[in-house]
Amino acid sequence: MAKFQPPPVEESVSPNLIPMIDIMFLLLLFFMLGADMSQRELEEVTLPQADMVQADSNTQTGDLTTVNVHHRTDHGFKCAVADGGGVCRDESHWLMAIRGKDYTRDTLNMQLQVEATLSVEPVADPKTGKQLSARMVMIRADQNAPYGLVQKVIEACSFANIYKIQVGAAKPPKA
Repeated sequence: MAKFQPPPVEESVSPNLIPMIDIMFLLLLFFMLGADMSQRELEEVTLPQADMVQADSNTQTGDLTTVNVHHRTDHGFKCAVADGGGVCRDESHWLMAIRGKDYTRDTLNMQLQVEATLSVEPVADPKTGKQLSARMVMIRADQNAPYGLVQKVIEACSFANIYKIQVGAAKPPKA
């Protein structure tokens, strides 16, 4: 009597790509969420150089608001002076931005008052009785920006009772 032989087994090697694609999307999501997004609030600004620049020792950014003063670069905007490599002094060509959103002088005042309420000093100012803000403001102004715009930002900070103000600068390259 002949033994029963099962039919030969066909081994089909076809990888299942769905789990691999799922893993790739999870890795992509992980790296996107884990990336440092703090650079998103910084506009393209060429900081002025200063000999006595100190390294920023404040590593916490929770109580820090960055105000960027930069030249307009939006699509369709033309500035003959800046496009020619010159220094534009027209204040209407310069913008003040917080977290990537541009503000005028009036709207900057309102936004800084909102920022000031996010962190308040525990004790009011004994001389004026006003409640001061513990919020720090870093002003990053382009080296070609009119200084009057920086003064406007400082003035807006004073109206919002923000007294911790820093101005960004870059160290000159070593010769």
